[in-house]
Amino acid sequence: MRKVVLLLTGWMFLFNLALTAQQHGTKPPAANTGTIYGKLLDAQTGKPVEYASVAMLRPDSSVLTGMLSKPNGDFNFENLAIGKYILKINFIGYEAFFKPVQLNTQSTSVDAGNIKLRPNVKSLAAVNVVGEKPAFTMAIDKRVFNVEKNLASIGGTATDVLKQVPSVSVDIDGNVSVRNGAPTIFVDGRPTTLTLDQIPADAIANIEVVTNPSAKYDAEGMSGILNIVLKKNKKAGINGQLSAGVTSLGSTNTGIDFNLRQEKFNFFVNYGTRNRKSPMTSRISRKNILADTTTYTDQLQDGDFYRNFQTGRIGFDWFIDNRNTLTISEGLTGGNFNRYNDQTQNEMDIHRELVRYGTGINNSKNGFRNYTTQLGYKHTFAREGEELTADFTYNYATSDNSSAYSLQYYNLKGDTINSPVKPQNRYSNGDGKTTYITGQIDYVRPFSDKSKIEMGLRTNTRKFDNYTNTFGQNYPSGTFTIDSALSNNYHYQEQINAGYVSYTGSQGNFGYQAGLRAEQSNYNGETRFGDKASYKINYPISLFPSVFLSQKFKGDHELQLNYSRRIRRPWFRDLLPTIDYSGQNASRGNPDLRPEFTNSFELSYLKDIAHKHNVLVSLYYRNTDNAITDFYVDTTLNLNGQTQRVLLSYPINASTRNSYGAEITVRSQLTKDWDLTANVNLAQTKINAGNQGDNLSNSGFTWFGKLNSNTKLPWNLTLQITGEYESRQILPQGERKPQYSIDAGVKKDMLKNKALSISLTLNDIFNSDRNLSYTTTAFSETENYRKRLSRELRLNATWRFGKMDYNLFKRKNNKSGKDNNGEMGGGDKSE
Repeated sequence: MRKVVLLLTGWMFLFNLALTAQQHGTKPPAANTGTIYGKLLDAQTGKPVEYASVAMLRPDSSVLTGMLSKPNGDFNFENLAIGKYILKINFIGYEAFFKPVQLNTQSTSVDAGNIKLRPNVKSLAAVNVVGEKPAFTMAIDKRVFNVEKNLASIGGTATDVLKQVPSVSVDIDGNVSVRNGAPTIFVDGRPTTLTLDQIPADAIANIEVVTNPSAKYDAEGMSGILNIVLKKNKKAGINGQLSAGVTSLGSTNTGIDFNLRQEKFNFFVNYGTRNRKSPMTSRISRKNILADTTTYTDQLQDGDFYRNFQTGRIGFDWFIDNRNTLTISEGLTGGNFNRYNDQTQNEMDIHRELVRYGTGINNSKNGFRNYTTQLGYKHTFAREGEELTADFTYNYATSDNSSAYSLQYYNLKGDTINSPVKPQNRYSNGDGKTTYITGQIDYVRPFSDKSKIEMGLRTNTRKFDNYTNTFGQNYPSGTFTIDSALSNNYHYQEQINAGYVSYTGSQGNFGYQAGLRAEQSNYNGETRFGDKASYKINYPISLFPSVFLSQKFKGDHELQLNYSRRIRRPWFRDLLPTIDYSGQNASRGNPDLRPEFTNSFELSYLKDIAHKHNVLVSLYYRNTDNAITDFYVDTTLNLNGQTQRVLLSYPINASTRNSYGAEITVRSQLTKDWDLTANVNLAQTKINAGNQGDNLSNSGFTWFGKLNSNTKLPWNLTLQITGEYESRQILPQGERKPQYSIDAGVKKDMLKNKALSISLTLNDIFNSDRNLSYTTTAFSETENYRKRLSRELRLNATWRFGKMDYNLFKRKNNKSGKDNNGEMGGGDKSE
């Protein structure tokens, strides 16, 4: 209805312009003529202004001709005689705009630029328009989760945010999966050295979920891409927000966001601190199947996990002119993640009767510093939709680590014993550094409003250096010597180069996109401690095609069929041969690991019902060769001169992994004040690791569901309830048991324009979030239980300050106090 009113109003303006123009003559001849064009944008929202009246005046202010702006804000006047003109835009709700333009023999095509129309405050004073972004929006190729609307993650980290996102699953260790597969995680569309726990939730604007990316995106990631988009304020004037919070576990958080935008510059800075405490417990119960008997071992650990860190980001946008924008930003993050655990080990006989027990500690400290520098450039051409972008990202991270481990056994009387297991006492220290450099250039060239070509180049370079020296106490001398089994000095480097081209077109309601991406990569690693070894892997150019077909139907529904080829390359920790030992368990990397390749197919159907209900149904199938998965084997390690039997895990390449399933997402505006989003994923997965031995194949059905309810209550209150359930997950040698959690929160908005918000949330109401898995080998059966105390009450407050102000610095020089409308097109012309 609004568009109809705007269109009729615009036609009335245009009709009057046409009558006036006819009084001054007819269209000039085609010789010695030119074209004037431009684009109308709302100065506050940046969105196109459609159906606005655009008039071309002669120097004496008489009307020559006029038109209505197009739905994308474009306007153009052709066959204008060489000479001087005045461009006039007049539209209800906006201030009138005038700009002189001139055509000459040297410049017969003039771009008037992106013209920002200012809202007419007086004329809109009696109008109250309320519009809010929904918590979750869906398109047939991408879903966007609005973090600001999520109460459960306030005061948390990116890990807490992703736990709330439909389609995404996060386990107790922060490992992320989408549709039972590992995605690639980006920050602002680029790789990062930050971990999810190092990104504050308050710094995130939204999360983009792309389950089957086109050739434009990195081919890395078995189940698509998760893009974490950081906040970046672009409101005119001075504005920002302050936030602070505290939790029932003693955690605290503070933050400040500040933004200053005027004319050609936009400056932003944010800073935050996080101090989080999380009690945790673990239990490993193992059945040891020996040649002549069976024994049992229980390993128990209880302690606390402390995460203290600060993060900041500063940068600016320079709108050089209406076609060129330069962006520079710098991010800084630093802190410490420390774990302190008391441990107990019980050794039992075949009847599960206690034979002996041991006690000790297992502590670790990890410090980190991360620096991220980003430089971006964007050039828009006169043709609508044509643009060139280039960016450079430099990540540099340093870390330091130390640990302390001890274990002393006792008999049933409580006396110390040194046989058959000798006392263990060791400590370690080390550090590391990572450099990650990304450069990319992209170009988009539309041929018409229905077709375009995209192409680009990208290069990634990553270097990693790490050393750890572990010293163990010898028994009975008591001297400490370096333990070669648990020490390392490792160097790793990778280079990935890529290029892509993609063509998009349509015929009526049928759309298509075909793309091809080429990637070439090489790796090299070197161990510089003990038995020195090195490897170098050069992968030839691999091709990653993608095809997308879509059909729109009457009644706001759409069908899409797509295909893409994906890759998952081993991460350096997957390749690192160093052993990580803890109690009766150990893990290491596998230098022989190869990338896995996946062919991904997806059929999706999206239906919009009365703009209040959205239904997205997707059927998918993934076939993976050289599938990377964890493998467990019983082995013995020589640690400080004594042999210990452990369950060793390391990644391997299974033959194949086949997954097929269905995902259903429903977002419904049930009432004016109640919004509900439900997501269910059903999948059947089969892993075939027969290439590693007999009986190493497993299959099973899994399902995963999330529910997010948002309700507006009286007195500016908002109630949110979220819940998730994940069924058992299959492993090549076992399974992981089901898990679920429920969160609830309430927010109160206060003061004028809701400047102050107070939120109270309770995470994991039933304290049910935990990890329980079972692993079976030829010589052992292991139950692994781990849990962090995740039930936490959080209280947070946010105060927003500032207002729109387009003449912040001009006011001192503007003695009359009046706005100069003639400058509207020449100052802030960003898109």
